[in-house]
Amino acid sequence: MRTVATIGVGARPTCSAAFRNHVWVTNTDDDTVSIIECATKSVIATVTVGSRPAGVTFDPRTGVFVANSGDGTITVIDRDHTVKATIELDTSAGGPPHPVGLVNLHAAAMVVVINRTGGVAKIDHGGGLPDRSIFFDGGDHPFVFDGSDRSPHGVAITSETTRLVYVTNPAADSVSIFDTSAGFPRRRGLAPVGLRPVGVASHPTQPLTYVANSKSGTLSVIREEQVVAAVDVGPRPFSVAADPVDRIWVTHDGGAVTMVDAITNTVTATVEAGSRPTGIVVDPGTGQAYVANSAEGTVTVIDP
Repeated sequence: MRTVATIGVGARPTCSAAFRNHVWVTNTDDDTVSIIECATKSVIATVTVGSRPAGVTFDPRTGVFVANSGDGTITVIDRDHTVKATIELDTSAGGPPHPVGLVNLHAAAMVVVINRTGGVAKIDHGGGLPDRSIFFDGGDHPFVFDGSDRSPHGVAITSETTRLVYVTNPAADSVSIFDTSAGFPRRRGLAPVGLRPVGVASHPTQPLTYVANSKSGTLSVIREEQVVAAVDVGPRPFSVAADPVDRIWVTHDGGAVTMVDAITNTVTATVEAGSRPTGIVVDPGTGQAYVANSAEGTVTVIDP
């Protein structure tokens, strides 16, 4: 495992998404998204979005969805790197919303958004983009957060077959599990993990989800609703990414990236990244990882 490139992006890069030779990186402190072309390892466009962009996800048909945590909106970027739409989060059930993470179910044409103060939103985009999402918060509904898992942080989704959404709850040392197979996010269960879980990623082909426990220095492995393993990965793990060839990538707040073998659940390599690496995503075409270094405004590219 070695570093092959360092790419300058915006201020405080936070999260990233990848699809077909491109990586999108949200720059939280300057309200932009940097678009990286993987073949040239260069930024080919910078798009201004909403206030304090955080999570980002991609849909091959609709475009890139960006959660703007500062103004409660979702920006949709078209494939030509222009803003296609701005979607407001409905606040009728509670607010103000602070969206921090989101995942896309391409087959269902649905984006699920998590809100930092609790609750989830659903955006249906199969028949066009709505002006406003449906936002759920509090109450006794079976598909929302409760008081024990407020301030959610990371979100991941399993395959299009199972459609389970996993959300980390740092303040509760747990992961909320949602079933979206019925067309909306229904609360399914709560799995206890390590101390202060933050990053989460699901295996692209196996029913496994990986959670970085920042205070425990471990990686929890979840199969559906059951924790099946805890891997010691070193101090302050933060974000997680999984690739199709059974490699799990973990960023560490101290400036390193660890690789874990998904078959043996053992650490196989560690390499230095930039300062305070946060988001990480793997380019499926090359198998290279793109690491957003939040403290220095760069993206480190690591070859496995």
